[in-house]
Amino acid sequence: MNRLLGKLSVGVLWWAGVAGAQAGPLVLHPQASPLPTAQQGPFVTTGDGGLLCIDSQNAWRSQDGGETWASSPIFSEPERFTVSNERALLRTRDGVVVAAWMNLKERAAPAWTDWGGSEETFRQFILPTYVCRSLDDGKTWEAPIQLNRTWCGCLHSLIETRTGRLVLVGQEIIYPGWRHATVIYVSDDKGLTWKRSHLLDIGVGSHDHAGSIEGSVIERKDGSLYLLLRTESGWLYEATSQDGGLTWAGFQQSGLKSVTCCPQMGRLLDGRIALLWNRPPRARPEDAHSREELSLAFSADECRTWTDPVVIAARYDVPGGAEPGNRRVSYPYLYEKSPGELWITTMQGNLRMRIQVADLSQDGIPLPKPVVAAAPSEGGLFMFGDSTTAVRPGAVSQVYAERLQEALVRMGSSLNVYNAGIGGNTTRAALGRLDRDVLSHHPKVVVVMFGINDAAVDVWKSPPASTPRVPLAEYETNLRTLVTKIREAKAEVILMTPNSLRWTPRLKEVYGKPPYQPREEDGFDAPVLASYREVIRRLARELATGLVDVETAFLDYGRVPGQSVDDLLLDGMHPNDRGHALIAELLTPAIREQVR
Repeated sequence: MNRLLGKLSVGVLWWAGVAGAQAGPLVLHPQASPLPTAQQGPFVTTGDGGLLCIDSQNAWRSQDGGETWASSPIFSEPERFTVSNERALLRTRDGVVVAAWMNLKERAAPAWTDWGGSEETFRQFILPTYVCRSLDDGKTWEAPIQLNRTWCGCLHSLIETRTGRLVLVGQEIIYPGWRHATVIYVSDDKGLTWKRSHLLDIGVGSHDHAGSIEGSVIERKDGSLYLLLRTESGWLYEATSQDGGLTWAGFQQSGLKSVTCCPQMGRLLDGRIALLWNRPPRARPEDAHSREELSLAFSADECRTWTDPVVIAARYDVPGGAEPGNRRVSYPYLYEKSPGELWITTMQGNLRMRIQVADLSQDGIPLPKPVVAAAPSEGGLFMFGDSTTAVRPGAVSQVYAERLQEALVRMGSSLNVYNAGIGGNTTRAALGRLDRDVLSHHPKVVVVMFGINDAAVDVWKSPPASTPRVPLAEYETNLRTLVTKIREAKAEVILMTPNSLRWTPRLKEVYGKPPYQPREEDGFDAPVLASYREVIRRLARELATGLVDVETAFLDYGRVPGQSVDDLLLDGMHPNDRGHALIAELLTPAIREQVR
């Protein structure tokens, strides 16, 4: 059935993405130019003015500005060590080179589906943190020193303070929280021995990239340290230390909006501090996940304020694009090769560029033109739900179906996403239109999210209702039938719990009567809908379907200081752009698991 599905006559199914679009080529700032090397940073300047960097097994040195390179091994026992591609490198003022990295040779983990399990399972996640030193600018290296054995997801920031202390930003999984927290390592003897700080834990989230992670540190002119951390809140978090990194205070949201990726700071020779990071894309400012644009800003007042960010590199979708490699421009490294000449490389996206700071005042990368949708093909991914799934023109710029399509395109997938959401639907209505709106198009995966309307008690009617629109037992039967029919059609099923609800003045006016509890924060949610969500969780276990627990994710978000579930809601009931972005992020790995 190779035909355009388009908008059906019943008006409930439409394509929600860009078929045939793939990541286009890297786009650089008009004043930027490619580096003379494919080497990835971090780079340091050696005592004789040359360049030094490392890869998985070797140190590389250049005496001609990166045109040619000579290598030497880092390890006397290479079978025991492999340096991660997320790493840090520093040359101290008195010439000691220190490299920090995770040892991929020791990497061990049970199945990722075991994330969140027992303490015994937790201890099986191993990705140790190491440092090693060179006293001759990378020609020879001392034996590696292990700092931590537990799982560290990223290292990329290592500085020397004015006192000579080395400060390394690390991280580790914490138990029982099952998220990442940041830990700082400090050394007062050029990297021979190390002490560790307390943990900086945001206190929310429980999946494999949740937490307060991937930090970058800088020393201020007053001797204090300033730290920026990746979070899932849509903002970088900050903290400061007055004792060289062993204790930290002021752990809070910064004024820097960010997607879920790491920042990188560096002190320039002119005294300013530079910051590289992935802001929400200009075309979609509520998108907290896309890493398609890499921005650069400067601070002249020690990180208190920043210049307007300039997009220096990007990778946008183009119809029929076929650019190989990573679909992101992220995990940056900053190196000032000479005064005002910045070398910028990335671990994701293979960026290798240089630019003069003076040229950044000129016009940067223009906003991309919208990608024209191509005709979809059959065998797609169907989002089957109610008004929390359906598009909301004028209120939400992109619902989760559209955001999921973009995420899949960036992953290189050719699968199309279809939105089969209708406002007001219950599981009764869903059964009535399943064949027509979903199964007749031979789906590959169907994502099912119903429950808010099923559980609704219409206390506003005259006389007021006293029971839900669809009783709990019937709701369970309907969900079972939906799963059975979808599987009979040879499609995979993912169940999603409905999002959290919160009171608004209008909702209190309409629904503020028993069984609802208008004086309780979750009084429009817990009294009835909670039991319907438990049915979904139980059926997902019993029937071995996929499960995306949207409610839990919304509640986790609301537990972060300065945030609340209301931030994710349009009107107390429907997700807003930020809420839909969160749902799309949850769905992406679940879809990947089903179609691998």
